[in-house]
Amino acid sequence: MSEALNLNAFLFFAFHQPNLNRIEAYCLNENDGSARVLEKVGMQLEGIARQRLFCKGSYHSVKTYALLKED
Repeated sequence: MSEALNLNAFLFFAFHQPNLNRIEAYCLNENDGSARVLEKVGMQLEGIARQRLFCKGSYHSVKTYALLKED
């Protein structure tokens, strides 16, 4: 939960900057903990890029989340 609180503070600060309308975040498809934190702060899943990342000898799918200022 501390991750969500820290992220909420960051988002509050970020959206009070001029000309910032969108924040994106990414996590590995299999990382359910990170996905839950992003969803808890209101970020919306926009899609999954299949096998986008090659790391440690294998490909991994990546979830894309976003939050708009109006959200």
